[in-house]
Amino acid sequence: MPTALIINYGVGNLFSISSSLRRVGFEVKIKESPEANYDLIVFPGVGSFSAVSNFLLSFSEQLNDMRKSGIKFLGVCLGLQIFFDKGTEGGDTKGLSWFSGTVDKIRANVKLPHIGWDRIYEEKKTELSEGLDGRYAYFVHSYVAYTTESYIMKSYYGIEFPAMVEKDNVVGTQFHPEKSSETGKIFLENLMRWIKR
Repeated sequence: MPTALIINYGVGNLFSISSSLRRVGFEVKIKESPEANYDLIVFPGVGSFSAVSNFLLSFSEQLNDMRKSGIKFLGVCLGLQIFFDKGTEGGDTKGLSWFSGTVDKIRANVKLPHIGWDRIYEEKKTELSEGLDGRYAYFVHSYVAYTTESYIMKSYYGIEFPAMVEKDNVVGTQFHPEKSSETGKIFLENLMRWIKR
């Protein structure tokens, strides 16, 4: 059975994401620091960029070594955003720089936060995007990644933004799969296949 470690930043309820991962077959643990003996490390989507990045950057050398060793990573919402170079929430703060770009407030004349269901669209077909094109997913966010890198799924809320990014053994979703009903289940089943290969 594939194993997943959810990193507890000290904020938010981790029950939803752990339950969703268990439902598709993961054995799940929740801990306050990363460990290398798991198939998947999960950065959940709760908290502010500055607080979470400061927490994770204290483990940056360990996390980079784990990524280079082939351990897979999933970032959800804020967890995706931490993969980028920097964020402006709570003041300019460094991210992990696994993807290039800056996380900033949605630059459009729309109500923030963006809360609710919106369609996600495939930009590039991959194992992780299979079966998701045009489906509705659930979002709760005010910030998005502004990047020149390609991303595999997009969505719109005043502007186009990355809904899913993937590079090597790292994947991030701006939407919440644990709150996205059938869409979330499809994504997590894709994730399980990706982990097993």
